Amino acid sequence: RWDVSADQVGELPLLDGHDGWVSGLAFGPAGLFTTDSWGRLTGRDFEGRQLWTAAAAHDGWARTVAVTPDGGTVVSGGRDGFVRFWNAGTGAKSGEANATADVLSVGLTPDGRTALAGDQFGVVREFEVTTGRPGRVFEARELHRADRVQDVGGVRCLLVTPDGATLVAAGAEPRGGGFVEGTPLMIAFDRATGRRLWKGGGPAEGYVTDLAWHPGGYVAAGVSGQPGQGQVLFLRPGEAQPFFRAAKPNVQSVAVSPDGSKLAAALTNANSSGNGRVRGRGAEYPANHSPVQLWRVG
Repeated sequence: RWDVSADQVGELPLLDGHDGWVSGLAFGPAGLFTTDSWGRLTGRDFEGRQLWTAAAAHDGWARTVAVTPDGGTVVSGGRDGFVRFWNAGTGAKSGEANATADVLSVGLTPDGRTALAGDQFGVVREFEVTTGRPGRVFEARELHRADRVQDVGGVRCLLVTPDGATLVAAGAEPRGGGFVEGTPLMIAFDRATGRRLWKGGGPAEGYVTDLAWHPGGYVAAGVSGQPGQGQVLFLRPGEAQPFFRAAKPNVQSVAVSPDGSKLAAALTNANSSGNGRVRGRGAEYPANHSPVQLWRVG
């Protein structure tokens, strides 16, 4: 955590409380919510105090988390194939929906009424937040491949445009058993009808790791590949190829400033071991200095 309210950014104490890899985090109006690879979901206030925890929010990996715009409900998805709804203030489970397969990504419509869950097999399902009632199903099965003894691919991230009209599901079109052996791919749907609108992507190997909507009316995407095949793409709706592409080390996340003038990309340094820092266990590993790049967008 960092305090960014002062002129100089200050690092705050680390937060504990997870047993495995922290796999998802989301801010809401009242606090921070995190999931981990052991199935735990935890809510904290902005001071870092743990308000509640659900130790078995999911049976297996709790992969992803989102918060409704009003801050009242937390939505989580996991390997057990369920989407679950939680009271953000108390941690009480308010409902669940069976998404039938490993949920890799969740999202919300701008009005917060509908949750979307993208699964391992390239399918996105809608669920009503208050009741868990299922809605429309969107099939983007190019994002999945069964290869020998394993399934690879899936909806790695998804995006609903600010007007709530369009859903974009993203990952890769896999070519082999390793998920990075594929072509980055985004598939857009009309939410009202379920009709496909367009699909597009970029060259080279890798998969789309993150999506952001630019107020200029296009999608910004981060791509991660192996080895070092990452890129940042700008793609206009309806076009198959990006109008802007920058090759970088693997891109893990992208974010666009509200006015659209800046884009931040979190990268994995090509020479980084990715160890980060380990404290209090008899060893001190060098810090990972993978960069975050900030770009001006014209």
